[in-house]
Amino acid sequence: MKIVLVDALRIMVFIIVQMLIAISNALLMKRLSSFPKAKQRPKVSVLIPVRNEEKSITNCLNSLLMQNYDNYEIIVLNDNSSDNTDKILNSINDDKIKLIEGKPLPDDWIGKSWACFQLSKNAQGELLLFTDADTIYQPNTISCAVNALIATKADLITAVHCNQVKTFGEKITVPFPVYAIFTILPLTVAYLFPKSSPFSTANGKFMLFDKDFYEKIDGHRAVKQEIVEDIALAKLVKSRGGKWRIFDASTLIVSRMYENFADAINGFTKNYFAIFNYRILLSIFVWSWMGLITFYPIVGVFSALIRHNFNLNFIYNLVSIIITCFMWFLLSLKFCFPLYLFLLYPLIISVAIYIGIRSIILTLSNKISWKGRRIKQVKWHWL
Repeated sequence: MKIVLVDALRIMVFIIVQMLIAISNALLMKRLSSFPKAKQRPKVSVLIPVRNEEKSITNCLNSLLMQNYDNYEIIVLNDNSSDNTDKILNSINDDKIKLIEGKPLPDDWIGKSWACFQLSKNAQGELLLFTDADTIYQPNTISCAVNALIATKADLITAVHCNQVKTFGEKITVPFPVYAIFTILPLTVAYLFPKSSPFSTANGKFMLFDKDFYEKIDGHRAVKQEIVEDIALAKLVKSRGGKWRIFDASTLIVSRMYENFADAINGFTKNYFAIFNYRILLSIFVWSWMGLITFYPIVGVFSALIRHNFNLNFIYNLVSIIITCFMWFLLSLKFCFPLYLFLLYPLIISVAIYIGIRSIILTLSNKISWKGRRIKQVKWHWL
């Protein structure tokens, strides 16, 4: 008896499950602005680690200074910048902004976690909002975030923001992580099972913590060696019994993560292997599977068209392609990506696979660096 592990039908079923996850996530991922105004107005500390951000920090701070929330502070840590960031920060004169200089990086810390840890120690707020220097906020963002956190009684809220993708290189790199979350992370399961830490994620550009709970879990010190510290923190929150929620902030927060293809490649390279906790076989399996479910249907349809063989496999493959296009269109519609992105999805997946393999190779050869810092050798595993 012939045993078939993968065929057009099985791939179609998997993609249908992805579609169901995407639709349920679209319904469950509420707008950050959809909650009623809270009676409490706790003090919010907006915490920004900054390293060589001369191009973006001014716009970020200007947007934060225009917030309509009446009880917040802004703390900026200059993490040993080597460009004009220091001059720009010192030229800003506003009582709401507090500037601190970052201390030297300890050997056993990753740079961003160390910067965020220092920021948290200087914060006076009851709530801690960690964000990045390339992020721009609408004036009502903090108000909406506080309303959401209080209404849901969450210990950590995070959000998917609007990613600006201006160049072609950005369009074929930046959308993939959002697509992966949108179609693979089932929020239904994540919300029904509070301690299911694998079913969680976070966006380091927007993480609003209840300070008491942040300190209870030891905050960034608990994830001091994690490259993807935002996801590690989300998992830690859930594993420690905290309440985690993710929202749609695409109408409130915008960011341009990278300005070109090369920067995007390098930025995601440092993360993609780390997401799998440096497990080689698991990482290779996932990237291989992504390639299979993307190109098996496409090759099958073209093969059927050439041979004029329109059997059930042709229908299964065609349905898989249509559903995948629908998921990419839904993603674009909800999170402000270009609506034609579904036409590029085979290229987007190909580039993601390349970055994933590149991440494995460069990590194992200890060649990962970011913003002038070499990422220290990590412990990897086969499984």
